[in-house]
Amino acid sequence: MRGYFDVDLATVRGREGKKWTKYGDDVLAAWVADMDFAPAPPILAAMQGVLDRYDLGYSFFADDERAIATFARWMKRQHDWEVDQSKVRMFGDVLQGLVAFIDLYSEPGDGIVLQTPIYPPFIEAVEGSGRVIIDNPLGAAADGYPLDIDGLRAAITPTTKIIMMANPHNPTGRVFTTDELRAIGEVAVEHDLLVISDEIHADLVWEGTHTVFATLDPAFAERTVTFTSATKSFNIAGLRLAVGVMGSQAMMDRFEQVHRFMWGGVNNIGAAATMAAWTECDDWLDELHRHLRTNRDHVVERVNAVDGLSTVAPQATFLSWIDCSELIASGIDDRPFKHFLGRGVALNDGHTFGPHGVNHVRLNFATSTSILSQVLDRL
Repeated sequence: MRGYFDVDLATVRGREGKKWTKYGDDVLAAWVADMDFAPAPPILAAMQGVLDRYDLGYSFFADDERAIATFARWMKRQHDWEVDQSKVRMFGDVLQGLVAFIDLYSEPGDGIVLQTPIYPPFIEAVEGSGRVIIDNPLGAAADGYPLDIDGLRAAITPTTKIIMMANPHNPTGRVFTTDELRAIGEVAVEHDLLVISDEIHADLVWEGTHTVFATLDPAFAERTVTFTSATKSFNIAGLRLAVGVMGSQAMMDRFEQVHRFMWGGVNNIGAAATMAAWTECDDWLDELHRHLRTNRDHVVERVNAVDGLSTVAPQATFLSWIDCSELIASGIDDRPFKHFLGRGVALNDGHTFGPHGVNHVRLNFATSTSILSQVLDRL
């Protein structure tokens, strides 16, 4: 099992995904949120089984009962969530579902609340659909990036329609407390807002406990659509399968006004791999947790020892949010992403995470110990 997390540079550079091809062979890739590890053996076996059976015909649609039942059992086992399987649908990825619900529950010009800095596709989804970002920035790193509830209440306008959140949060790695989540729910109920909750990193929590937002109160659940996937936890993003759970029949009815052909089908290999992940890969996931915890601690120690850089240990995810403000003040270009790219390391550019992401970079530490050490040496 350990060998799955000891990947070397020759192996990752031989792949054709964008993580290791975008910036060339002289650059170490620590940006896009793919892990460098091989998927768990049962996932590979499930994929091979589809090929061995030549099982590539029509099979899985967005309401496949086996895949949904497997998901429901996983959520009960991992997060004590009794999922109503009749209100679950499959998507190609979380962003497909997210944009669908933006379209269903708002109009161009309406406001959508984001907790910035935030995963850049959230910003793209809001702005690209003609909606307006209502910015509710998280608090300071020194305080643990708290959610500003008073700021949230003050930010709501008559045209605000949706609160969109990543829990656990990307890029800071915050695991929101039940008190913070309840406060969001109360605001949503008071102002009759839809909540879109992206919980794709829920299986990768290092401190605290992940709380599924929709489990806190039936009044919250009925106005919430929850999205998740096995893709982050089990490194199968290219297999394209995500899950959306609608919190009420009214929400389900509105969703089904759009013909299912709009969402397409779920591919057979992705479905087989995902079901294997949620049924046969607990040992692999446990070992992954141990490896990523070690990497996380190594990143925090090394980064905070570099003049001009600082970071707070993420409570979840395999992403480190690094503050470069002092480095910029010392005279480098105000895009630290470019500075580090010049040193042979590709990180995510903090500018793309919204106005509160400037002066930052995001580092992906889901790689081997040896590659991570080379990345940190170059920083």
